[in-house]
Formats: sequence, structure tokens, C-alpha cells
Amino acid sequence: MEENHALRFFAKNVFSVGISYLGWKLFEKIGSGYGPIGLMLTSMIWVRLFPRDILNLFSFIKNQAQYAAVFRWHGKYYSFDGRQIRFYLVENIVWIPFADIERIVEPKVVKHELTMLAQQYGKIPEHSMQGVTEEGLMRLLKTRTEGGHTNYKMIRFKRWLLTSALENVKRLPKSAINNVR
Repeated sequence: MEENHALRFFAKNVFSVGISYLGWKLFEKIGSGYGPIGLMLTSMIWVRLFPRDILNLFSFIKNQAQYAAVFRWHGKYYSFDGRQIRFYLVENIVWIPFADIERIVEPKVVKHELTMLAQQYGKIPEHSMQGVTEEGLMRLLKTRTEGGHTNYKMIRFKRWLLTSALENVKRLPKSAINNVR
């Protein structure tokens, strides 16, 4: 059974390479530089022959892209439950990018909550991203940690912010904060 799968996989590879080569050559005969069009057309055959492998390839590419995006934060972020959060100290006001907050806050922040924040939500000064001030984040967390709809994860998040993260960000000298755009 194992030999049959290996033989079938080998045959699929030989067939796809052969058909791709023929597609390349055919379109190169039509016009110089048109070979990639032949590869694009034969890629439809690859999708039929190797669906699982292609899905795994895209998953690999996605994971590598996520790693590459997060790696530049290495040593320049705080982490809560394995999720990175950036903090920017601008004129003694702590700003947190909204994209980072969205990954953590439960239930998700809705549009009317953002309009309620007014000046505490908007473009982070000196940066090109939307963010929420420390005070605005505390207002968002208040609805999730007090009253009848408390969320234990949000209670832990709020405690972590107040005791560790925000305290450390405010304590750092301005020269130590990397506010790279």
C-alpha cells in the first residue's frame, strides 16, 4: 500500500513537470517571453493533482509571514497569553495599536464603543496606525470586567495591564522607547 502511494506521487510529479514543460515551450513558440503564461495555465492541473500539498504550502507561507511580522517586535513588545501588544508613549500618553487590542479583547469591540471613546481613539500621534489611549482601553475593559457580563480573561488582562505593562512603559526613559514608524 505504501509503495502504491509513493509510485502514484512520483507519477503525479513526473506528469506535472512534463505538462508544465510542454506548456512553457508551447507558449514560448507563440512568442518570446510568453512561457510563464503556459505555467499559469498548467498550474490548474497542479491544483487538481496536489490539493493537500498546496494547502500545506499556503499554511507554511502564512505561518512564515506571521513569524516575520512578529520577529521585528522581538524585545520591543509586551506579551499577554502569547499575544504581542505594542505600547507607544507619546507626550506622556500611552497609546496601544487597535490591531493589537482586537486580538485580545473579548467580546470584540463594536463600532459604537469606538465612537463613545471620542478623543481616546484615533490615529496614534507620530505613527500611521489607529490606536486607543490607556484611558480608552480602561473604559473598554470596564464594560467587560464589571457588572453581570464579566469575563475572567479580561479581568486577568486588566490586572496585567495595571500591574505590569503600563507601569513599565511609563517608567522607561524616552530614549529607551523605540517609536519607529
